[in-house]
Amino acid sequence: MLSIDKFKIKIHLIYRGFFYHFFFWLVSLSLFVFISGVQSIYINYFNLLLKDDVYGNTILLSFLLALLFATLDALFSDKIMRHSPIRFLVSLRFLLYFLLGYIIIFFSENKNLKWAEFVNYKDLINKIPELSMTHVRFLIWFYISCLLNSLLRGVLHKIGMDNFMYWMLGMLNKPRAEKRIFMFIDMKSSVTIAEQLGHKNFSFLVQDVFGDLAIVENYHGEIYQYLGDGAIISWDLKKGLRKNNCLKAFYAFQKVINRKSFFYDFRYGLVPEFKAGIHIGEIMVLQVGRYKRDISYNGDTLNTTARIESMCNVCRENLLISGVLYESLKDKEGFSFKEIDGKKVSLKGKRQSVQIYGVKHKQKTKRKK
Repeated sequence: MLSIDKFKIKIHLIYRGFFYHFFFWLVSLSLFVFISGVQSIYINYFNLLLKDDVYGNTILLSFLLALLFATLDALFSDKIMRHSPIRFLVSLRFLLYFLLGYIIIFFSENKNLKWAEFVNYKDLINKIPELSMTHVRFLIWFYISCLLNSLLRGVLHKIGMDNFMYWMLGMLNKPRAEKRIFMFIDMKSSVTIAEQLGHKNFSFLVQDVFGDLAIVENYHGEIYQYLGDGAIISWDLKKGLRKNNCLKAFYAFQKVINRKSFFYDFRYGLVPEFKAGIHIGEIMVLQVGRYKRDISYNGDTLNTTARIESMCNVCRENLLISGVLYESLKDKEGFSFKEIDGKKVSLKGKRQSVQIYGVKHKQKTKRKK
């Protein structure tokens, strides 16, 4: 079922993907002109531009490629890629990159081609150009650019845009202090479910669940790390507190799971349930590792958040937050809060006790006329 939230995710991904691809191809195609000095490959496609110049043609080609790649990203979702053979995907990607490069060369050699001529395929075959050394160089450049495009996009998905900029500027070698909001979210009864489904089907379940967890991006959340059947989600302080985004994200995720209950019940024979703990505090952001490097958040805030999440079963609550976060929330409308035991709770492994609150989402009721 396609809900409004899922639709927002699709639009958001297409929007971000388009601007990423547009900037990437604008840089890549401009570098080819700068290095090779060849401008004949970039033409005014179908006379879409009023003025024919290499700069405008480069922007036009970058726009068309960005539109195409953003559409392909939306069509070939993770579920489709998951159930497709690896050899088939590799071969398809190679053929697609080569075909796109050759189509660009084809149009560049047939500048005056009109829409009506596409009907007669025999004329199109006769207009196929012979590959020159310039064309071969462009095909190699285009193919390598496509590979770099996929690689760079994977890096951005891995560490995030903000951390990528810090990494590029070399600012992650020195740890920096930052105040953030963290949510530890975990699947209930995951051990029992794993035994019931088996490791293969349970892995598919985790993939489907984490795919639906992308809903947190609608509330400015960043998935920092996946931990087995759980995940750590992080917010910038202002974005997380604004309109209670850090709380709304959890219930939006629950809403998506409930709306897809038929799918989960049909596919796995169950509907997964989740619990979460949220805390706010100061952490250190740094780059760790020498060979397999990673962007790490370190600090007592993460440990406390994990302990709060582990108390959900004891307190029989799906969502627990710390007293520090409760005091930081400016607008508590739309949620009800229950102080656990009316006093501070000692958490396992913590010397200082922490006040925690159970959170419930108030359901909107329609007024009778």
